[in-house]
Amino acid sequence: MKLIIINGPTGIGKSTISKMLHNDLSLSFLLAMDEQRRYISKYREYRVESRDLVRNLALAIIDTYLQTGHDVIIDAVITDSILMDKIMDIGAKNNATILEFILTSDKDILIKRAENRGYREGGLLTPEKVIEFWKNIQTFTKERTDAIVIDTTNLKIEDTYKYIQSIVLSNKNI
Repeated sequence: MKLIIINGPTGIGKSTISKMLHNDLSLSFLLAMDEQRRYISKYREYRVESRDLVRNLALAIIDTYLQTGHDVIIDAVITDSILMDKIMDIGAKNNATILEFILTSDKDILIKRAENRGYREGGLLTPEKVIEFWKNIQTFTKERTDAIVIDTTNLKIEDTYKYIQSIVLSNKNI
């Protein structure tokens, strides 16, 4: 059983890659943390509270699902070392093979990808947030010495996925 973390700034391709991987791994659970936040009423008005609630919920989901012996795929922007350590601890406690991927890109490429994707009126994602997430991931990546960092600047989404898929499939539990 594996705990697979697909981390990186907004617009980098985390959700697309996570969904592709989810389709390849039978009975896996895909935890898209940002999507979970939308299920909390008035999450925009209570940003800190809703963030903390989703984090606690995510940790419980990860722990519960790993206990079933099946893979968990996390799709999230994570730049908080304490949260990441908690996720890692849950994976270790459940004897999961932990694969932490951080997707990165040139800042200008990422901004263009986010613009192509579009911004929703009233949404939490703004051009300024894209840059902020990019900067935060750059700093966080330096702390994550065991993470598999993939620079997607010159890669197509399919190439990035094939690379991740090859690593995930080669890490079989014994």
